[in-house]
Amino acid sequence: MLKNADISYIFEKQKILDKYIEDKWKIIKNDELLSKKIVALYVEVSEFINEQRSFKFWSNKSASSKEVLLEEYIDAIHFIFSIAIMIDYDFKDYKFDFKENEINTAYLKCFESIANFNNNKSHNNYKIMLDTFFSIAKILNFSQEDLIVSYNKKNEINFKRQDNNY
Repeated sequence: MLKNADISYIFEKQKILDKYIEDKWKIIKNDELLSKKIVALYVEVSEFINEQRSFKFWSNKSASSKEVLLEEYIDAIHFIFSIAIMIDYDFKDYKFDFKENEINTAYLKCFESIANFNNNKSHNNYKIMLDTFFSIAKILNFSQEDLIVSYNKKNEINFKRQDNNY
């Protein structure tokens, strides 16, 4: 699981990417932008779940490779940290509170926590949302190294996409 230093590292890297995108596209930070980021988070978490496939009781097809799963998970991390930036969340005293140990229940709790955050954008609701999201990584045994390496790789891709008018 990510340590506080790793969380701070990702947070700072995300600030740089967000500023780059905001400057390039002349984006104004407002409630509409925050709503779009919340929708994007739902979509990215859903894409991850679709690749992980644990809910697909009707299919024998295995989950996508760990690399694909990490890429999808990291897509969601980009938005969850981008949301933190918008609400001025302070990770200084953040302590991970493991929320769940069964993957499909964790998915449902994650969606519920996103909805709760959307309805009341408090720092407490953000922390609960982050905890439920990080619980998914813990259940699937994504290591600290997996997450940092994958984040850096995807962050570089995201900068290149912006440079190429993605």
